[in-house]
Amino acid sequence: MLSTRRKFIAGLTSATAVAGFIGSPALAATSTRRFSAVLGRKQVGETSVMLTRTGGRIIAEVEARLDISILGIINFNYHLSSREVWQNGVLQELRSTTDNDGTAEYANADRVDGGLQIDGTGFQGIVAGNPATTSYFTADFMGRPTWISTQTGKPLDLTILNAGAATFNTNEGALNCTKYTTRGPLKINLFYDPAYEWVGTSFRVAGQAATIAMTSRGQSFNSIWLG
Repeated sequence: MLSTRRKFIAGLTSATAVAGFIGSPALAATSTRRFSAVLGRKQVGETSVMLTRTGGRIIAEVEARLDISILGIINFNYHLSSREVWQNGVLQELRSTTDNDGTAEYANADRVDGGLQIDGTGFQGIVAGNPATTSYFTADFMGRPTWISTQTGKPLDLTILNAGAATFNTNEGALNCTKYTTRGPLKINLFYDPAYEWVGTSFRVAGQAATIAMTSRGQSFNSIWLG
């Protein structure tokens, strides 16, 4: 039972923009993309990702909520709230808190000499290099072998495979996408449309298909991420 719950949460949070313009650094480009969490045929939660660029700084804010009941065996509530600060594609700061069915978890990180200093419920120490996070919002993360869990701060060493062309159902219908598959401590599928905008995630848990599917696109995340 605990294993089932952990797999679903990992897919959601571990699941997870407006065109850039030239102007005063005080002006910000921002957009929110919303997703629905579905287990089997039942909606069990919602996720939103908001990206904001001010000058060269990008802030990613993620909210994820779950309310799951499966045959009276699994019943729990979940809420993750995280804030990431990026500069030139490099994570500078992470602040995240999670109510995991009454258990408090957190992930804090700060850029220091030598890497990313992490203080979380799942890891404490320095991670070298330029890791991604489990927010998924840019296909740029597919080229990074280490991701930081926004729930616990744990570094995840992954093998990421380009699984080729696939379709993925969203509020816009069945979209032609590129599918990426992760192998290692996190096993999920990630879908990016022809413009390499993230539109959803899929995985299996307790023998059922689970998806995190876009319900409201907003405008281009890539425009904010790439500036």
